[in-house]
Amino acid sequence: MSLTGLVIKFMSQKPAGRFEQATRDPVRVQTDRILSTVRKNAETEYGRRYGFAKIRTIEDYQKQVPIITYEEIKADMQRVVAGEKNIFTAEDPVMFAQTSGTTGDPKYIPITPTCRGRAHQDVMRTWTYHAQKDHSEIFARKVVSLVSPAVEGYTPSGIPYGATSGVMYKNMPGIIRRAYSIPYEVFEIEDYGAKYYAIMRVSLEHDVRFLATANPSSVIKMCEKADEYSEAIIRDIHDGTLADSLAIEARVRQTIAKKLRPNPARARELQDARRRRSGVLKPADYWPALSLIGCWKGGTVGHYLARFPEWFDPDGRREIPTRDFGYLSSEARGSVPLADEGSKGVLTIATNFFEFVEVEELEAHRDRPSAWHCLTAGDIEEGREYYILMTTTGGLYRYDINDVIRVEGRYNETPEIVFSRKGRGMTNITGEKVSVNQIITAFQNVSRETGATPDHFKAEADGKQSRYVFRVEFTTQIEPPTQQAILAGLDRHLKAINIEYKAKRDSQRLAAPVLHVMKEGWYERERKRQVEGGMRAFQAKTQLLSPQKLVTQDIQTEIANIVELKD
Repeated sequence: MSLTGLVIKFMSQKPAGRFEQATRDPVRVQTDRILSTVRKNAETEYGRRYGFAKIRTIEDYQKQVPIITYEEIKADMQRVVAGEKNIFTAEDPVMFAQTSGTTGDPKYIPITPTCRGRAHQDVMRTWTYHAQKDHSEIFARKVVSLVSPAVEGYTPSGIPYGATSGVMYKNMPGIIRRAYSIPYEVFEIEDYGAKYYAIMRVSLEHDVRFLATANPSSVIKMCEKADEYSEAIIRDIHDGTLADSLAIEARVRQTIAKKLRPNPARARELQDARRRRSGVLKPADYWPALSLIGCWKGGTVGHYLARFPEWFDPDGRREIPTRDFGYLSSEARGSVPLADEGSKGVLTIATNFFEFVEVEELEAHRDRPSAWHCLTAGDIEEGREYYILMTTTGGLYRYDINDVIRVEGRYNETPEIVFSRKGRGMTNITGEKVSVNQIITAFQNVSRETGATPDHFKAEADGKQSRYVFRVEFTTQIEPPTQQAILAGLDRHLKAINIEYKAKRDSQRLAAPVLHVMKEGWYERERKRQVEGGMRAFQAKTQLLSPQKLVTQDIQTEIANIVELKD
């Protein structure tokens, strides 16, 4: 094991030990967690408003403190953003995480010192401890990890907002930073294409053993960009340069350039690998000893994993293990996966306090939180889906994040969960109640039947014409008969999955769906617009099912072909 690997193992042991101990008694740990949180914040404005000082049990907490969404605390949160103190937490926030809001305005999530330490750093170290235990070589050479910038801007009061992952990456101890191939400054490049070029130009020089980024679509994009720009990247590696044509800020370019040296030998290796594959460059060739990929595996992004073998195991010789990063959001890190299989992770019971509401109950009374029967970690059952509410050390109390999780087992006595989907995310034109999971399943089934796997897809409920619009993007040419088969298959599988969809289609209350084959690069251009609108590039997630918004000229120009369903 390398010196860096030994240091990381040593630093991870204590957090992992605390995590292990907590999982043996989740009821006590969750009780201690919530009582500690309310005691600490009893004299805040929010604490006085809801009688934190009188809370002695979980039941007291549930009776006295309301379930809230961000919109319901937005006015108070804006005061925190403006610099007012002691509103939600006795600790002052050291930064904010910024994420998209339901009304279009960004949400600001406070990050306190406790959040950044125990809630983020310790949980990540626990994940790393178990990953390293199962894959001892991941720190033997270099690591490629993608993060968002630590600072993306400042509030009017001067408090930074950005990504906690970026903060941790930027402030890593020197001995650990040496294991990471990408200089932090690369993540501050504003131009999306230039950023990916720089990431791969730097990383292709190294023997990478561990690849880590939350969103698997970013992994695919890395592979695609390395291949697309392979000739220029190889030339840069040979000369020790960074292409002048890239839109990179002078300060960042100068910092990166200082770390580059001519490397003709590595350039020849890459050129030979590219030649052997008839001009294609794949990570199976430039990172042949890669030991682990860490990323999300489930929910609405899991379908990207089906494309990993074409890049990492194109010859069918060595499947690269992939471990889920866990249930995490700007608000909280909710689980820690301890194995490669599946995407389940152990609930972070020592970090946050969690409550759960059965899906059917919440959706039957979605506008009356007071009618919800809230369960705790000791009550939820394997195989069932629940909406999750969270209380964090950053000042979110009984926060309805609108996520649905599924319980898939227990580790010691603590539930193991997976993220299932965003909640209240069904579309419903005429009573068919289509869900994201049904859309994913239909696309997976059709891909197996036709052999045509879209690079990107989404479904939109067109209420005006009472039909579903499926948008798909392929990087390979798909012939019209196959396009027709895809559309027919989606309709057929949705009928099989959802009896209400079948009834509405059979009765013609739902019109036949339509397929929009989008121009190559559509998804990337849309993703870029999201980033320019404030969403972080490496964490942007595809909204696979949504009501159709206004069909703009921009969307119309992205459509390459419209396929109507034939009888």
